[in-house]
Parts: sequence; C-alpha cells; structure tokens
Amino acid sequence: MLFDRIFLASLIAGTWALIKLVEELLPDRALHYLPKPLALYAVIVLIVAMVFHTIWFAVSQRRKGFFKTKFEAIDKTFPQLAAYPSVDIFVPLHNEEKVIASTIENLLALNYPSCKIYLINDHSVDLTAQIIKKYQEQFPDKVKSFELNSDKRGKAYALNFAFRHSNGELIAVFDADAKVSPDFLLKMVPYIDANDVAAVQSQKRISNSKVNYLTRLQENEYCLDNYFQCGRDSVKGHVELRGNGQLIKRSALEIVGLWDEETLTDDLELSTRFVVNGLQVRFCKEAITFEQAPLSFRSLLIQRLRWCEGSLRRYLNNILKLFGPAKEPTLSQQFDTFVFLSQFAVPIWLFLDVLSEIVRYLTEQETHLTSLMLISFVIWVITLVNLTFGIRIYRQFSWRTSIIRAFETNMYFLTVWPLIVLLTVRKILFSRTRGKWHRTEHYSDVELGKV
Repeated sequence: MLFDRIFLASLIAGTWALIKLVEELLPDRALHYLPKPLALYAVIVLIVAMVFHTIWFAVSQRRKGFFKTKFEAIDKTFPQLAAYPSVDIFVPLHNEEKVIASTIENLLALNYPSCKIYLINDHSVDLTAQIIKKYQEQFPDKVKSFELNSDKRGKAYALNFAFRHSNGELIAVFDADAKVSPDFLLKMVPYIDANDVAAVQSQKRISNSKVNYLTRLQENEYCLDNYFQCGRDSVKGHVELRGNGQLIKRSALEIVGLWDEETLTDDLELSTRFVVNGLQVRFCKEAITFEQAPLSFRSLLIQRLRWCEGSLRRYLNNILKLFGPAKEPTLSQQFDTFVFLSQFAVPIWLFLDVLSEIVRYLTEQETHLTSLMLISFVIWVITLVNLTFGIRIYRQFSWRTSIIRAFETNMYFLTVWPLIVLLTVRKILFSRTRGKWHRTEHYSDVELGKV
C-alpha cells in the first residue's frame, strides 16, 4: 500500500520534474527547434510506439490469416492429443443462485474424457449452497463442493483452497456465469502442451450484449481485447489471463506460489508473475467463454475501477522485474507491456499538461492547447483502427458496420477510460486503503428477458 503510493508518486513527480529541468537547462537556441512544453514530446514518443504497435499486431495477424471473418475458414480441425491430462474445473461462488445451476449443467456437458468440477461456496447467504450440494449428490464422480468457513474470503482464497484439495494436472477457472461449448477443453489443451507455456486464455464474449446499449458497447470492447490478445499471442507478447475461461498448469502455479490473495485482480497479477518467471501465457481464439456484462453504468464503473486499480498495482509491484537488468521477459513482451502502460500514462500526462496550460493562460504565457488536441485526436484514431479490426474479426460484421460500431465505442472510451485512470491514480496516491472487491451482479435468463 505505502510502497504503491510512494512509487507511483515518485514516477509521476520524477518524470515531470526531469522534463521541467531539461526545459530550463536547454539553451534558447535548442528550444527554438523544440518549443515548450517538452512533456508533449514525451507523449509523442508514446504515440509513435502505439502506432508501431498497431501496425505490428495487424501485420502479424494478417500473416496468420486472422483477418478472415470466420476462424473456421482457417482451420476446421484441432490438434489430436496423444494423451488427455486430467483437468480440475474451479468455480468460485458467492451468492450465485440465479446462474449457477445453468453453469453447472453447461460444464457437465463438456466432452473431455478426464475432468472434475470443484464448486467453492464463498460465504453465500442465498440458495447457492443447496444448489451445489444437490449437484454433488446427483453427480458424485463429476462434482465436488466446498464450503469456506474461515474468516478469509475472496476469489483468490477460494481458488487456493480448491487447489490444495485437488490433484488435476491442469486447472480450469470459470466464473459463475460462464457458458462454453462442449469441445471447449479439447480446443484449449493443445495450446498448453509446450514446456514453457504456463496457461492459456480463451476468447471472451458477452452473453447479454443485446440487453441494452451499454452491454453492446462492452461487447465491442471485448472484441478489441480479443484482438489485442490474439496479436500478443502472434508476436509472443504479454498475453494476459482474464479470470474466466482460463486453463493453467498445476506445476506452473506451484512455481509462482499460487494466486495472490491480496490483489484486486488475481488473474492479471498471476499473468505478470508468469512472465517475470520466464513462463508464457497463450491465447486460444477458437475457444469462447460467454459471460454477463454489467447492465448499468454504476456497476460498470465499479467493475472497471477495480480492474484498473488491480492492474496498475501489479505493474507497480513488478515493474523492476519487467524492465530491470535481471529480467526474464523477452523484448516483445517488454515492448508490448510498455505500450499497454501508455494507456495509463497518456491520460495522466494530458491531464497534467492541461492544468499546466491553464496556468500558462492565466499568467499570460504562450499556450499549446492546439498541440494537446492534435495528440488526443491521434490517440483516438489509433484506438478507432484497432477497434475496427477487432469488431470486424470477432463480430464478423462488414467493414462499414465495423467502423460505425468502432466509432460509437471509441466515444464511450473517450468518456469512461480517462475518468477511470484518474480516479484510480487518485485512489492509490491519496487513499490509505486498497480498493474493495465488489461482486458483479448476475441475472437469470428470465430476468434478462424482462430487462
């Protein structure tokens, strides 16, 4: 907590002070060619990196044929397995009576020859316990349930508890609202076969995308994430676990010390620990996990603030391991991580620059608001291009429809993401407490039909 606060404050203040110092030390002749504020040039460096990153991902995926609108056109078959490693399926639960029965039925339909479902009830006060007990009694060879009775709670603790009471070679993790196809594991397992691969993440989609306009925007957002994940996998970059629909080697978990029970985002934190230990995470585009999206803006904001804080804190804790001298990550993973970090850096930088320009205006000095607007527009265009590619591939729309969907989703990004980043930075810098985990509300099919 204190380390995160001091480290983040030092990064922001140190970088800003260095730029201002250079501005003062540079001779006037140099500043004639590099007009103030020099902070703009630092942002431009990030933009150049983002442009190169966009081209790199597009070219690498184009070479692999992923710009075709149907993955079935690429390869209709999946690698045959010489052996089928045992899979333990972990489903942590907290007050999930509305969705858990249908999820268990869905997982029971998996056609993988050796898998067992572990249902971990984390202090539920509804009918969750009765429902999972019924399935354990009905399918004793396939389903096992646990009740967490200690004072500890949370998804990471539930996963660690189940890990210590299981013995499968591979661990699959699903949320209570997950829905997958029967051949899900048959598609996923071949990706994890290599010795240096620790885990594989499936493609994620929104199951309730047609409920309202906000859920449709989130579906488009997931298309962008899938596109980035596929790009990272294509260039052996920093693929990340997404908490739902992931498959992990037991041996890899033992190497890194299982899930971190203190983090807000156990999946992202685990992904980074795999990378800094020289282990790879893959992305399986053929396997799809459907999950529910928040229906209201308030629920969305709470969820994304947790995601953003957890993601930023795991980078603060691991940044020296990612970019330090004794580093395991490859150059591709480092560059990919650097560009991802720019998503946090640019809103902060532009915010500070706007404040600086306001002060300059009030003190009747030359302002550079036109440059700020141009930089913001370029970033917006870069995001629009990536969104268009993602929606085109993962929603299989025409280019025209993909561009329209990307445009409206980009406006949503412009509104929500800077706000989330600034609120997260404020939280880390000025709050003495870590953000709390808030359960995302799930709805039954009947309830969604009435919305």
